[in-house]
Amino acid sequence: MTEEQTTPATSAIEIPVDAVPEIELTPTAMLKNFSAKSLGINGRQSELLELALTYAFDGFDIDMHELFRRSQRTDTNDATKYLSSARRAYEQKAKPLHWGTFDLGVNMDADETSFTSQVGALHPVAELAQEVGMTRAVVAIPAATDRLPYHEYFEAQRARITQVMEVLTPRSIRLGLMLQSGKELAEGKQFEFVRNVEGFKALVDATEDSVGFVIDSWDWVVGDGAMDQLSEIKADQIVAVRLAGLPDDADTTTARSTQRVLPSIGGTPDPVKLIAHLASIGYDGPVSPGAAAEQYKGQTREAIVKDAQESFDAIFRAAGLETTPLPMDLIEDIPYETSTSIT
Repeated sequence: MTEEQTTPATSAIEIPVDAVPEIELTPTAMLKNFSAKSLGINGRQSELLELALTYAFDGFDIDMHELFRRSQRTDTNDATKYLSSARRAYEQKAKPLHWGTFDLGVNMDADETSFTSQVGALHPVAELAQEVGMTRAVVAIPAATDRLPYHEYFEAQRARITQVMEVLTPRSIRLGLMLQSGKELAEGKQFEFVRNVEGFKALVDATEDSVGFVIDSWDWVVGDGAMDQLSEIKADQIVAVRLAGLPDDADTTTARSTQRVLPSIGGTPDPVKLIAHLASIGYDGPVSPGAAAEQYKGQTREAIVKDAQESFDAIFRAAGLETTPLPMDLIEDIPYETSTSIT
């Protein structure tokens, strides 16, 4: 914790939950999505897939850059064999496994030469993503910069987003922009850029229709977002959703990105109202639990994923939505990835 964290956090989208009444659960089209990066964990592809299946996640984020490197070492069939095995395991249980999102791995604040190089390298990665069947990509918008003042940098970012979309659009891949509200991200930078929801919405609204929002509940509340601003966003404008909370003693005005904990009923922000809202507008994309690795030092990956699954299921049920039972026997359907595999 920092010395700045002295007052309790407050949230414009928080709703108190003293007791969850008995309610009739309804099916949801939203995908309970497994994102290792969002959870602050890592591992071999087969290990992460095993965790996703064990804890009944419906979707899975893919590290496309790692998958591309695998395909270069061998071939596409070999690189995707664990993904194929996971899908077959799900099919045996009469349920589909969906692909969530992939991170572009592009630094939107890089110098012109580096940015151009990164966009060029994105072409074969996006081609592989299309072949795998991925339709959603994400990239983080800079919170601050040393490059240009706000208004000039706003136009520069619009131009860069257009360059990225020239790679993704022909491959039918949508782009979700990620807000970064952590206080530390603006430190040491000459010009602050997009660190709040107001600026975030303005940037997304200024781009083309195939560019949408990644709604992260932590960044939303730390970025001074309110529920009425969220209600202005239509379901088809949302590319992905991530749920994370703040520790009880955190202050939204000074919160740092390391202060991300797993979402919980009654936490800040309380995610039940958000999930209920998303269901009411018909959002049918991935929803991933999020946390910072710093908050869970000493815990195993499995313990973190188990806690995330239990928290998620409780949130969905509190919002009146069904959750998928845990298919524990599915872990035997994923082949073991030896230490000689590319990781």
